[in-house]
Amino acid sequence: MRWRTFRKGLLKVHLWLAIILSLPMVIIGISGSALLLQREILAHSQPSATGTGERKPLPEVIAAAQKSAPQGATAKRIDLPRNSGSPVTVRFTPRDENRPERDYFVDPVSLQVLGSEDVVERGPFLAFFITIHAFLAMPPPIGLPFVGWNGVALTFMAISGLILWWPRRGQWRNAFFIRKGARGAAFHFDLHRTAGIWGLLVLLAVSVSGIYLTFPQKIGPFIKNTFPAADVTTEPLPGYKRFAANPTPDQAIVSAQSAVRNAVPMSIELPGDNPSYTIELEPQGLAPYDPRVIVVMDSKTGSIDYIDDPRNYAAVDQVLNWQHLLHFGVGLGWVWAGQVFLSGLMPLLLAITGLTVWWKRRRSAPSAGE
Repeated sequence: MRWRTFRKGLLKVHLWLAIILSLPMVIIGISGSALLLQREILAHSQPSATGTGERKPLPEVIAAAQKSAPQGATAKRIDLPRNSGSPVTVRFTPRDENRPERDYFVDPVSLQVLGSEDVVERGPFLAFFITIHAFLAMPPPIGLPFVGWNGVALTFMAISGLILWWPRRGQWRNAFFIRKGARGAAFHFDLHRTAGIWGLLVLLAVSVSGIYLTFPQKIGPFIKNTFPAADVTTEPLPGYKRFAANPTPDQAIVSAQSAVRNAVPMSIELPGDNPSYTIELEPQGLAPYDPRVIVVMDSKTGSIDYIDDPRNYAAVDQVLNWQHLLHFGVGLGWVWAGQVFLSGLMPLLLAITGLTVWWKRRRSAPSAGE
């Protein structure tokens, strides 16, 4: 088969997939960008803590929040401030099981309660866009595989687009940018090729990871059976700081941080029905900062009973973890999150430019009778 014949056939498949699937791909992409944007807005919507000086111990922070909490409510979890100017978040479980848990934002220096909000897993806005992004508002048994196969189609279109884009000898200089003075169909063609090649890697990362996240029960076991790996147990670092019996939350955090390498404490779950502290720490350095390191400590004896450090996972498990990081734009910094946000808008741009070129060329082509 000649290259020209192959390229012509590939172009037809690329085009007809775009005509048939561009609308669901655009909807999936935009809803994904909306979910990422909402996540970032919520993460930066906490009130500012303006107190200056030394942070108060966590028991005092809990006591300050307790004064504003309903009578009988129990402190469950503490989210530590990410930086100066951020509050400590104390989550309370109400006595009435029918009422939602509530977060209280406390200035860790002045102990002023800055505000509070109910813990809602999915508000109407979030639930709407999750339903659109994951199922295209269809029943899950139908919508989920349909969205997954759209990911397969998008992956094929990205790879076929790369093949169709590949410049001939001597044309590489103009292959990455819009040609000066391009108008009409030529402008849309150049914009389509330019946006496609610059966004190709991110688009492929998001689409391939989306395929895995849609079909984890099929892809995950296949990968683990093909590339088996032994379970890894993480032990506390030698000489980690261990306190006496009944450690305070602050002591539990210090002990947990000393037991793992290069990680910053982000939250602590307080003993309740389960008599243990559970401390979450964010990995630092070149490693992704998600998933977090989990340290479980016996609140009676102060001994560390369990450590889950994703940095010590076998390679195959780390690869599977990366699918979540790549798709949702978490754990890899704001630059990657921005790229993922833009990748959700790319199907719209590529659909508009690609279909415009097709339509303009179709209208300008002479009919069979001319």
